[in-house]
Amino acid sequence: MAAYLVRRILGAFIVLIGISIITFIIAYAVPGDPVRTVVGEKASPEVVEQVRHTMGLDRPVYVQYFSYLNRLAHGDLGFSYYNNQPVTHLISERFGATAVLALSGWAVEIIIGIPLGLLTAVYNRKITDYILSSLAIIGISLPTFWLGMWFIYNISYKMGILPIGGSGDIKNLILPSLTLGIVGAAYYQRLVKTSMLEVFSQDYIRTAHANGASSLRVTFRHGFRNGVIPAVTYAGMDIAFLMGGVVITETVFNYPGIGQLAMQSIQHLDVPVIMATVLLSAICVVVMNFIVDILYFLIDPRISIS
Repeated sequence: MAAYLVRRILGAFIVLIGISIITFIIAYAVPGDPVRTVVGEKASPEVVEQVRHTMGLDRPVYVQYFSYLNRLAHGDLGFSYYNNQPVTHLISERFGATAVLALSGWAVEIIIGIPLGLLTAVYNRKITDYILSSLAIIGISLPTFWLGMWFIYNISYKMGILPIGGSGDIKNLILPSLTLGIVGAAYYQRLVKTSMLEVFSQDYIRTAHANGASSLRVTFRHGFRNGVIPAVTYAGMDIAFLMGGVVITETVFNYPGIGQLAMQSIQHLDVPVIMATVLLSAICVVVMNFIVDILYFLIDPRISIS
């Protein structure tokens, strides 16, 4: 176990360094001048150059990158060019909102997707399967922004049942969570169905039926535990993606989370914030990968994590 942890930590460190390098290069390669975000478009060239020197943006890119790594090692994510606030403060004040939305959307996905996937597998090639599978295809095909706008127009604007956007109340959370959950549930449904059908074709399942076990017992005691493993993998990556900030959903619903912050930073070439949001997403993926590996072992002890 100790050797496994060391390998994973070392691998995670290398991945995060690689992502930071790529993000840093891309952020400085895009057209535009982040200094203009600070001084405005009407500032004189002298002022622009003075601010550029003060911010250290006139130094070579590799020097700026190593300076960034040095600050990062001390827990300093820098200052936002656009908001003129510590990036750590901007991330911390929005992370909670994104975490709540991510977990709410993920819960909707799980609650809807896994039972429907199990149901379509049990009733494979029957009318229930055809109807639910057709709905899953529609769900997968729905653009997230379209579904979110549909909810806003029909439920918030026309019916006036729920708020259009924002945060601060559980009512503000319902429509964004449903937008994430409905689209994501369709993936879980198809994934669980495919996995369960493969499990149902195994010899031990046929043996359990031959020994007189009920269909319900075979499905849940013998089949579901093995069939759900691919869904665990997807769930881990899904949570990591959601925790990193759901850009489209947060933007559509004006939800003040990490995703909306990332969109604003890209629009204003706010490089420190772009770097922080990308790094946060990468950390979420790395951490969830590790958790998924542990869950594999807990679900099926035959799987080795060494």
